[in-house]
Amino acid sequence: MKSVVIGIGNPNFKDDGVGLKIAEKFEGIVDTVTLLNIGFNLIDSLLGYDRAVIVDGVKTGKEPGSIIEFDIDFWGNVYASGTHNFSIFEIIRIGYQVFPDEMPKEIKIIGVEVEDVETLSKQCSPPVESAIPEAVSKIKQYLGIN
Repeated sequence: MKSVVIGIGNPNFKDDGVGLKIAEKFEGIVDTVTLLNIGFNLIDSLLGYDRAVIVDGVKTGKEPGSIIEFDIDFWGNVYASGTHNFSIFEIIRIGYQVFPDEMPKEIKIIGVEVEDVETLSKQCSPPVESAIPEAVSKIKQYLGIN
């Protein structure tokens, strides 16, 4: 099964870089893509893969460092309002509408609850940094990697 791990974030804003740091752990193991922001470039990164994991920092109100998994049961029913900014869920949905045969059959989104995405720093906050090994482990398990 052809798999990709896509990390999203900005490495210069503390916890916003967590998705990129996690994706780096998979370089040389599976295909990896890093995106500083998302738009239709996310669809381009997904095309041609059977399975994809997208990892990013999230802000849901949980404890910083918490790991939240989103799959089709969750994001398949989330709709964003507005026409200028599409959510990751809307972008994926558009991908399936436009490229139904080229999009992955499986997509999992792994979110790490962030604490600080405003401070200029390449270091994640301690609770977010300590969540990286657990997120990597979950992704390995999902992809069937030792």
